[in-house]
Amino acid sequence: MPEPNALKSLLRNDITFPAFSDLPNENDVDPTYYDEGPYRFSPRRHWCFLGEIVDSYGLCRILLRVKDKDGEVVTIGLYTDDRGQALAPHIKEGHTVAVLYGEQHGFMDMTVGIRVEEASVIRIIPCSLEQLLKASDDVAARNLSGQSRCCGSCGKEENTSGNKHLRLCSRCKQASYCGEVCQKKAWFDGHKADCKALVWVKWFAARNWGVFNGYFDF
Repeated sequence: MPEPNALKSLLRNDITFPAFSDLPNENDVDPTYYDEGPYRFSPRRHWCFLGEIVDSYGLCRILLRVKDKDGEVVTIGLYTDDRGQALAPHIKEGHTVAVLYGEQHGFMDMTVGIRVEEASVIRIIPCSLEQLLKASDDVAARNLSGQSRCCGSCGKEENTSGNKHLRLCSRCKQASYCGEVCQKKAWFDGHKADCKALVWVKWFAARNWGVFNGYFDF
């Protein structure tokens, strides 16, 4: 399967950020994600599953029910040393779970989901999956347009020739503002939520997903 155009929204890339049905199966060797070496199979690239939390349960071990990009609801079983307890305070319905190197796993109850054994490969992102995907789309559109930056509140364009530069949000480095007044207004008008998503889009975009030179972790 060919790599999507580099200008496409990163999180819409179905190879790097596959839905559950496109994840490799733990009992098969998917050539999209693995290379055959002299002694064993090893990853040829990186990938990450994204799903929005719809429910969580379990007394001895935390199980998450999440909805992926295609709308399929699947179970993520936390088989970490602490059985997911460190993650418990961050679990909230509507937030997004990211799992690096997720594979389809058959549980003992005959259902198929994702088994997580290392705490370093799972992270809860404090925004909805829709917000995260939209943030990725916005960044891609901004990069593609090549237009001057505009204030995220009043819409005024940056004029670099006139030495009038907009100030970047110190957290996400994506939104721009004329000054403190516009920045405060935009924060309460919605950037407070968008900023969390943009921070994570920045994290994902800073990595080379197509070449494997060692595992990523959160």
